[in-house]
Amino acid sequence: MPEILYTTATDKDGILIKANNAEKGNDYFCAVCKTELILRKSGKTGKGTKRPHFAHRSLTPNCTPETALHYSFKNLLTNKIHQHITTNQPLPISWECTFCGIEHSGDLLKKVTAVKVEHNLIACKPDIALFGNDEKVFAVIEVVVTHKPEEHAISYYNKNNIILIQIDLASDKDIDNLENKVKQPSYVGTCYSPKCKVCGHFQQKKTMTIIEGLCWKCNDTMKIAYISGSKELVRGSSHLAPSGFTNEEIDFARSKGVKLKTQYSKTIQGNYVANSCTKCDSFAGDFFLFTQYISPAGYGELPFEEFDIGYHCYHCEEVAYENEENFDADYTQNM
Repeated sequence: MPEILYTTATDKDGILIKANNAEKGNDYFCAVCKTELILRKSGKTGKGTKRPHFAHRSLTPNCTPETALHYSFKNLLTNKIHQHITTNQPLPISWECTFCGIEHSGDLLKKVTAVKVEHNLIACKPDIALFGNDEKVFAVIEVVVTHKPEEHAISYYNKNNIILIQIDLASDKDIDNLENKVKQPSYVGTCYSPKCKVCGHFQQKKTMTIIEGLCWKCNDTMKIAYISGSKELVRGSSHLAPSGFTNEEIDFARSKGVKLKTQYSKTIQGNYVANSCTKCDSFAGDFFLFTQYISPAGYGELPFEEFDIGYHCYHCEEVAYENEENFDADYTQNM
């Protein structure tokens, strides 16, 4: 981590001020330990010169630049949020969702009616609490410099359906970059996708892709269908072939002109549903699906269409897949 400087202080009225905006001759105090600070502002720039900052006349125990950075950022952010609420201005936010893998975006303050710093939730005190119309906390912002939220706090947020937003700081320069840090936080503990009715986890979007390729045998036009998810599908691989389709997925593919037929494979010595040619009835086996159709389509060599066909629960599928693997292992051992 780069050197962190004291780049904020409070004036005689207790208002936070940045070193860039401070003027020599005025009195400034540490926001953490309340002792007097000296403004270091030479006006020089270039290699070897430090940016404007404050220094303690006499440093007190347990007062560190990291603590000051944490204190200043959360209070400045709280003030900014309060101003946006008062003036009814949106505050954009976007994040790569850890639940579905898709990038979400929206207005952080869409449901916010009030904001408080270090609101006491009994079990914990989040850096910033966001309140909704029912005057209850529905989201919190944790500012991280050196210490991430405690496990018991995260557990409390999850149990009470409180959205955790985490903003990681690496430098005092992040104070000047406050708005961008809010726009793209390090973590947001929610997802726009619906929750699974079975396990309660967020689901992921399913997309069926239909590629217009050629039959390997007669060279006639042949439509190829496969399914992908915003996270890896557990039913075989990240690209699900028709052999793993549900009845509803098979019906949808057929409605788009794909011929899906149960075929016999000499490779596996068994039957499975496969993309088939409407002219000669030959089929594209699961083994060659990626190399002959999916990969070329990805490089723009074959035309394709994509269709959103609902959601799947990665968690439930993963559990089912693991149970199946364990069953097969136990069955093999007992033979």
